Amino acid sequence: MNKHLGVVVAVLLAGCGVSDVDVTEPTEGADATAEETGELSTRSNSYIVFRRDYRRCISPMCGGYWVRDVNRKTLREEYVSGFDFTPSGLTEETQAKVTDAREGEVVLRGRLGPLETRFNTRTFLVAEAFRGMPGVTVASTDTFYTVEGAPEIRCITAPCPDLRAKRIHSSATTPFHDVDVARAAKVNVDRAWMKDRVTGHGAVVAARFVTRGREQVLDVGQVFMRLPEPFQSCPRVSIQQCAAGYTLSWVRDTNRCLMPAGCVPTVTCPQIRPYCEADYAAMSWNAGTRACARFACDPQWVMN
Repeated sequence: MNKHLGVVVAVLLAGCGVSDVDVTEPTEGADATAEETGELSTRSNSYIVFRRDYRRCISPMCGGYWVRDVNRKTLREEYVSGFDFTPSGLTEETQAKVTDAREGEVVLRGRLGPLETRFNTRTFLVAEAFRGMPGVTVASTDTFYTVEGAPEIRCITAPCPDLRAKRIHSSATTPFHDVDVARAAKVNVDRAWMKDRVTGHGAVVAARFVTRGREQVLDVGQVFMRLPEPFQSCPRVSIQQCAAGYTLSWVRDTNRCLMPAGCVPTVTCPQIRPYCEADYAAMSWNAGTRACARFACDPQWVMN
């Protein structure tokens, strides 16, 4: 994160010693989901989690999902007969990444559909979908946020709180300094990729604020990545041919794309057997000045 000294251009925060301060912002039209607009509705979008309905009766009266808004003080579940992905424009392959996930590993943004008069049921109209990291459980003490940059904040001393967390279903925002995804990362998972999705690509996080020295840190317990992920294909690259005695080295960027980094002298590298937890798969490549094996454990749902 950029922590260089800045010039005061808009907002000067005394000493930049910003802690958990709420800054209110106006809500935005039909997409406003502030607490005052109420829970699950047919008029405005909200962020929800869900659990499957295992009751046995005639479909669509049973066999759908129980949905509820996140961050609500009073929890209210509502039954929906299914998910209608039409508003989202997601492909069937991406939709399957929602319906195939374990309970608690998906967040959806959308609204209740119209009442179906024959069985008196509704669907949930999905506008956006977010898939979480496998095997990671959201702590009861965590709150759901989205994160964006705060370019209007400039400081005369470092560190500078140039990120802002917006509490979902509230207009309140909190400036902060850095993101820590360690709690959300299983063994050997690419944390740079996870952090990039939080700070630059609209992921939803379940997190809490902690103070570390002079910094206010968003301690993330789960990262729900916006689907589709990957959001773009890796660029085509020309493969460099290395001379005898040299090996091509690679770097992996925050989109998990491998890019050639040049030829380096061939050396004998230690044999490492990567370990990945369930629902993760090992990706390996030669990297560094010795072109020895590096690897990362990527969620299998990202690779399918």
